[in-house]
Amino acid sequence: MKKIIKKTTNSAVVGIVTAMLLIGLIVTVISIFQLVYVPIIMEQREAEHMDRVAEQFGFITSVIDNQAADGRKGIPIAAFVTLGSKELPFLVSSKAYGTLEILKNSCTININNSINPYRIGTIKYSSTNVYYLDQSYTYEAGAMIVSQSSGNKTLVRPNFIVDYNKTSNIVNISFDVINISSVGQKTIAAGSGTCGIQTEFRDISTNISFTDVSNMTITTSFSNAWFVFINQSLMEAGLNLNQFNLNKMGQDVKLNFKSTLTVNIIFKIIEIQAQIGPGWIE
Repeated sequence: MKKIIKKTTNSAVVGIVTAMLLIGLIVTVISIFQLVYVPIIMEQREAEHMDRVAEQFGFITSVIDNQAADGRKGIPIAAFVTLGSKELPFLVSSKAYGTLEILKNSCTININNSINPYRIGTIKYSSTNVYYLDQSYTYEAGAMIVSQSSGNKTLVRPNFIVDYNKTSNIVNISFDVINISSVGQKTIAAGSGTCGIQTEFRDISTNISFTDVSNMTITTSFSNAWFVFINQSLMEAGLNLNQFNLNKMGQDVKLNFKSTLTVNIIFKIIEIQAQIGPGWIE
């Protein structure tokens, strides 16, 4: 009888120890997965979300460009942006958030040092990521620009066309600028869900031909993107560095033409109304 009781007691102790070891093993595996693999998975999720936003913002850019080219009023078109990404179920992780907003007068264009520069509104998406590098996408003056902490660059080029006649030394530039203005008070949305934005062609507010242009300045938060784009556009047209001087100073991109050139700019501002959220305010 004593042997049976002793054997039963030993078996119970072994069972408890085994259960504790299994629990410890499970906790260890979950902890390693939480600390090592969850950040990797979430970083990949946020990177994929940034790629999705780039596609969605590219679609918005295409819609606005088509509306500007078509010029028909009273036809608002809706597009959608996924603001953030979700957390992993059953594990400790954090959501990514984003903000979509219409910014008034965030870019300024000045031709021939005018006392009344042209102020341009933009559409901007900015992310608040936890695991992946933050990015922003901006539709500014017809260009789609991606920005990170390390810099910014143009993904979709604006309608800035340079035609250079080497025989006569005449440069003709056509610059169609898209100005975004808001409708009502619906100018911003933030969160992690999907947000709609509607745009509509309104008017061509400015259509001016500047002759004998000596300089042009663009003031923007994305001066590097504009500097690279303008320099590339002039070089592709056949101009060389002896014929123009392009400088980037803070938020200013300053373009000066040498006196050997005759520069004309056909400058057009196309007004696009935009509204964030459902419904449309007339």
